[in-house]
Amino acid sequence: MNMKFGVLMATLLISIGAQAMSQEKASASQTIKKANEHQIFGGSDQSFTGVVHVELLTDDTEGINASSAYVSFQANARSFWHTHPKGQYLVVTQGEGVVQEWGKAAEKVTAGDVIYCPPGVKHWHGASGHSAMTHLALTGADENGRNVDWLEPVSEQEYQLADQD
Repeated sequence: MNMKFGVLMATLLISIGAQAMSQEKASASQTIKKANEHQIFGGSDQSFTGVVHVELLTDDTEGINASSAYVSFQANARSFWHTHPKGQYLVVTQGEGVVQEWGKAAEKVTAGDVIYCPPGVKHWHGASGHSAMTHLALTGADENGRNVDWLEPVSEQEYQLADQD
């Protein structure tokens, strides 16, 4: 992990932690979820095109109303178009990917890049055509626990246009 990425993640986690501490009861105690306890599952073909694996790290809690996961895309894999009711941060940890907001040009992303998607903004993200990509997703949840609204697949034509060098 490079220094810039480490500082960014530490700053983000400190900020989230400070907010959570102000909301948690004094009697609460920290928990540790060991790496071998993470649930890993394949991305649904109702939400992704290609081979995608999701490693669930955290669920939303009373103190931090967001979940986190590593999402790994093999080359050419991508999400469907979607929105988030409370927004999302993506931190690219490995490889090269593509992100696109509806109505805008696609952008290449690489390890260390951080993407913020505001609530309700239609977008997609995935690996490039020649590289796998993994990102850490930090996704806010609404009062009902909903964190994503899946829409239509990214067409092959849309993806090919987005993945041009």
